[in-house]
Amino acid sequence: MATPRENPYVWATWVSRLMAGEVQCEWSMWFRAHYQYDRRPSDFDLAKWTAEHAEMVREQAAGLRTAGYHVMLEGQNAFKMVGRHAVTLAGKPDIVAERDGVVQVIECKTGSPRVSDHMQVLIYMLILPYVRPIWKLVPIQGCLQYRHDQVAIPAQAVDDAFRTRFRHLMAQVGGTSALARVPSYAECQFCDISRRDCSDRVDTPPPDVMASEHDLF
Repeated sequence: MATPRENPYVWATWVSRLMAGEVQCEWSMWFRAHYQYDRRPSDFDLAKWTAEHAEMVREQAAGLRTAGYHVMLEGQNAFKMVGRHAVTLAGKPDIVAERDGVVQVIECKTGSPRVSDHMQVLIYMLILPYVRPIWKLVPIQGCLQYRHDQVAIPAQAVDDAFRTRFRHLMAQVGGTSALARVPSYAECQFCDISRRDCSDRVDTPPPDVMASEHDLF
C-alpha cells in the first residue's frame, strides 16, 4: 500500500505535463506528490533510454565546451526548492551552460517533441535564478535538443502568465485537498499507479460501436 510522504514532493516533470495539458487526471499527479507507492511493472526499456539519453547529453556537452562554454551536467544541476506549506519542487536539468554572461538550459529528448518538453525547460529557466542567486541578473535562455532538431526558447518566454500558471498548479498539486480523478483507458494505460492504490483505474479499452448498432452515419 501507499505510504504518505512527510511533506509533498513534486518533480518538475510532473508539473510540466499538467501545464501542457498532457495529463487530464490531476489526481494522479497529486497522489505522486503526497504518497510513495509501488509502481506498476512497465515494458518501457529504461536501460535503452538511459544509454541513448546519456549519449545525447555527452555529445551536446562536448560541442558546448568546444564553443567555449562552461558546462554543468545533470547531477551538478540538481535542485530541491521548498515553497509554501513545505512543498518541495525537485528537478535536474540535463545541461546548464554559461558563456559571456548568458546562461543556457538545455534538455535532450530522445523521443518525439511534446509540449511538456517546452514547459519543463521554462520551469528550469524560472527556478535557476533562485537556486543560484548569482544568475538573477543574467539572461537565462532555454533549448530543446531532439535527435534531428533544436528548439530555442528565449528568456522572455518566462513571463507573468507563465509564473501565475506555475504557482497555481504547484498550489494544487502540493495542496492538502485531493484533485479530481479522470480515469480513462487512454490516460490509465500510461499511468504507473496500480489498482491497489487507484480503484478507478481503467485497464480495458472501450468497445467499438458497430455499424449494425446505429444509423448515424
